[in-house]
Amino acid sequence: MDESILHAFIGRFVVAYFDDILIYSKGLDEHIDHLRHVLHVLRKESSYINIMKCDFYFEKIIFLRYIVSTKDIEMDETKIKVMK
Repeated sequence: MDESILHAFIGRFVVAYFDDILIYSKGLDEHIDHLRHVLHVLRKESSYINIMKCDFYFEKIIFLRYIVSTKDIEMDETKIKVMK
């Protein structure tokens, strides 16, 4: 996936890394709205998702060694234990 197709959303409610897209939101209504925006752009650009690899509306998820939640983003301590 070309990350530039999501440039309008990156830093606002999207993180894209290769073919992984994280949509972060503070609540369910906001998440649904963000999801609609992203899926609309992907469809417009003829990019597709693999629904079997998708997870929707988790209150906490590990993404690229970060723990992303509805409250904040923090490092996954189990991944940085060796460096400490």
